[in-house]
Amino acid sequence: MKDFVGENDNILKKWKERNLQKGESNFADDGIMYRGEIGVIDNGTERYSNKEQENKMWNEAPLRVLFLTKDQNAGGYDAWDVRGETGNLSYAFFRNLMYQLYGLVNTQPGYKANYMFTNEQAIELYNTFPIARINAKKEAGTSSVSNSTLRFYIDRDKKYLKEQILNLDADIFVCCGYSDYIEDSGNLLLNFLNNECNYNLIKQSGDDWIYFDKEKNKIAINNWHLSARKSSEEWYNELMDAYSRFIETNPSFVESHRR
Repeated sequence: MKDFVGENDNILKKWKERNLQKGESNFADDGIMYRGEIGVIDNGTERYSNKEQENKMWNEAPLRVLFLTKDQNAGGYDAWDVRGETGNLSYAFFRNLMYQLYGLVNTQPGYKANYMFTNEQAIELYNTFPIARINAKKEAGTSSVSNSTLRFYIDRDKKYLKEQILNLDADIFVCCGYSDYIEDSGNLLLNFLNNECNYNLIKQSGDDWIYFDKEKNKIAINNWHLSARKSSEEWYNELMDAYSRFIETNPSFVESHRR
């Protein structure tokens, strides 16, 4: 069984050491979400790591879902380990992440997961299904990051970012950061997958959401930033309509991953 977690830790260690040399000391670790016990802390809850369980779940996951996001909104405070997050539906970022994860995991050929689930169902799935998060910029930020700043960090840190993404070998890349001002796909994170990670993710005809690498059997979702000012329900329905159409015409995508 491949040690995804151990290799991810090695990559983060090298990345963090290099950032320290550049005077950056607010590093936010990330990767496969922790699946150990949940503990209580001053401002809520956090999850602890169980590396054996996390490796087992990721190795066996029917679909490996990786959310690629920009950076951590630490609000000027110390960074925290993304993998220990338990989520909070009162924040749009986590609400959209959990809702969209629920739809992607539960939509199958012939069945689309409609926007009829409860918050409890979304939270339960988020806390039990093997998922991963990677921030392209590891130095924690605030409520927003400009395209130019994100582009700088992606280019500067591309060696480590590529290693981290390829190590996890996800099946669905949810690329959170579409912008009208970005070339090609309009998404720096999706562009990175094609330009640096050797994927050939091609936009599906008549669909702005789904990009498919047929040879590697991977898809990327050209998504908005998860805190975008959009209706969660409308956003969910648009995305799930597109994903449902895709797997109706490509049913082997969901049938061929570690079944």
